[in-house]
Amino acid sequence: MNSEWAAVGRRIEWATRTLTQGEILAAFARHCRDELDDVEVADAGPAHLVARWRQEESRLQLRLRITAEQLPAGDQPTMLLGDLEADLDAIVEAFVNDPSLRSRLALYDLGRLEKVGAVRSSVFVYFEWFLRDEYGVKLLPAAPFTQRLIDRGVIHLGGG
Repeated sequence: MNSEWAAVGRRIEWATRTLTQGEILAAFARHCRDELDDVEVADAGPAHLVARWRQEESRLQLRLRITAEQLPAGDQPTMLLGDLEADLDAIVEAFVNDPSLRSRLALYDLGRLEKVGAVRSSVFVYFEWFLRDEYGVKLLPAAPFTQRLIDRGVIHLGGG
């Protein structure tokens, strides 16, 4: 099985529901086409979706596993969906050290319901709303990512 089909077939288990990443991405593409008047699907395939909101074009790409060595370059807001667990420390270190990386690339692990990145993309917001409304799940920032941003003084939490 090639890596694209392995990424499409990656099983996601949420409570009593089991899906694949490919099923979730395809459902979101249909949602964009059928339910969102302000989002246009520019390109879609089993392992990717390119969607446009106004002049903003964003890409969602499935991966089986996401590693720090394979993070894509480019300026287009990009979301990679896949397993983050094996290389989370290296990924977090790369994101904490590179503000441009965390502002253009978002990494989502649907199995762990965690994300890394700080991309401003309306399509990504619509994706998170879709996950909440359709499946009843919410993604949270990966704890090591948040902690390292705090440790470096990039973000501050709490009052006072």
